[in-house]
Amino acid sequence: MFKKLNKKGFTLAELLIVVAIIGVLVAISIPIFTAQLQKARLATNQANARAAYAAATAALLASDVTATEGNFEYTVSTASVGTLQAYDELGTTTAINSWDPDTSVGGVVLGTTVAKKWTVAISKDGEVSFDASAT
Repeated sequence: MFKKLNKKGFTLAELLIVVAIIGVLVAISIPIFTAQLQKARLATNQANARAAYAAATAALLASDVTATEGNFEYTVSTASVGTLQAYDELGTTTAINSWDPDTSVGGVVLGTTVAKKWTVAISKDGEVSFDASAT
C-alpha cells in the first residue's frame, strides 16, 4: 500500500556549498598560476637568450669573416642563426640571470611574452647585448 520513497541524492543546500567551496579554491589559485606562468615565460626567455648567445658565438667563430664583431639574429622556432650583419649598439648588457619578469629587452617585457627572435650583438671587446622581438 504505502510505497517507500527513494530519497537518494543531494539537497540543493549541499550542492550550493560544494559550488561555493570550488569557487573559493579557484579564486585563490588564479593569482598563483598567473605568477607561475610569468616565471615560466621569464625562464623560457632566459634559456632562449643563452641559446642565441651560444649559437651566435659559434656562428662568429665558424664564419670566414675576419671581423670580431657582429649582429646575429636567432630564430627560436627553427633554432637557426641568420647571417653576420653590421654591428650597432643594442639595448641591454645586463646579465641574463639578473633579469626579472619586468625587465624589458627591445620593447619585450620578458615576463609577459616569450620572444620569438633574438638579436645578439658581439662587439670587438667581447661585450654581448641582446635585443628581443615578439614577432
